[in-house]
Amino acid sequence: MKQRILFLWVLTLALLAACSPVEEAKPSPPEEEDSLTLESLFVEVPRSSLSAQELARAVRKLPEALKNALAAQGINVETVQVSVSSSPEAAAQAVAEGGVDVAFLSAEDFAALDSPPKLILAAGPLSTTRSIDDAGGAFQPGVSVLICAAPTDCGIELSGSGGVRGEGPTWDRLSEARWGLLENDSLLGRQAVDLWLFDHYGSRTTADLKTVTVYDSYEALIRAAAAEEIDLLPLWDTPRQDWAEAWTMDSSKTDSRGVRGLGRTAPLEEELPVLAVTSRLYTGTAVVRPDGGALAEPPFSSALAAAVNSILPEQPVFGPHTYAPAADGDLAPQRRLAHLG
Repeated sequence: MKQRILFLWVLTLALLAACSPVEEAKPSPPEEEDSLTLESLFVEVPRSSLSAQELARAVRKLPEALKNALAAQGINVETVQVSVSSSPEAAAQAVAEGGVDVAFLSAEDFAALDSPPKLILAAGPLSTTRSIDDAGGAFQPGVSVLICAAPTDCGIELSGSGGVRGEGPTWDRLSEARWGLLENDSLLGRQAVDLWLFDHYGSRTTADLKTVTVYDSYEALIRAAAAEEIDLLPLWDTPRQDWAEAWTMDSSKTDSRGVRGLGRTAPLEEELPVLAVTSRLYTGTAVVRPDGGALAEPPFSSALAAAVNSILPEQPVFGPHTYAPAADGDLAPQRRLAHLG
């Protein structure tokens, strides 16, 4: 009897369990995308060419602007502090000692440092060599200067001596050409040519060329080429493309930019062929402290580049050019250039 009662009790429990509503398994909440949270971020910026008033105004607004821009990229910072470096050497030392998390320096200043901190960003005009490289390529910060031949007998001869992928002209022939260059302090209009000559012609520079005419602008340089007053000149893709329309217009007319035509008959790409391409050069950098941890990793450098680029128009302390993640090797040509003298 007891066994029967026990059996009925177990059966009842089983029936009750079967009739009870089954609680559906709740789906796990979706995982949030990885984000980085920092208690503080200490940033140092260069004095650049801003007036004291402009610099003070920019620095006053920068902490909140950078904090919001980083948040939009998934980097949450509780406090952003900004200071102005007294010199490139002082900024590098502050980063090396850990007193500053990230410092912005001109590429020229970075390249001149004997022991530069870890590089995470580089800045420069957006450019590409797609017009002269069959492989093409996306626009990216930094500029490779194009050594172009003018439509003169000498220029035509030099452009047929190997071109971008050939051995190129001999030093004797190259040094006898009439060169058009910009001032000594022009990175793209002079210094890039210095580096190219140094790398390819036995440590020679533009100081070793026999005939050099100095111009004050790319317009003057291109007009001199159109007038066949020079045989070789440095350009980069933006001015080369900007002048394509005016190149074949009559001098009595102006192009869409209001620039007077140059009166040539053949297209600019044909009459200013590319003889050589220099190493890619930059105008700005950002470096990080040696124990930066996550600050030295790609997610942060990508987010910082995007954040800075988004506030460039309102924050002149960063300079006018676009930033992108970079490695130390990217500035190797700039370091060679810094030590040419």
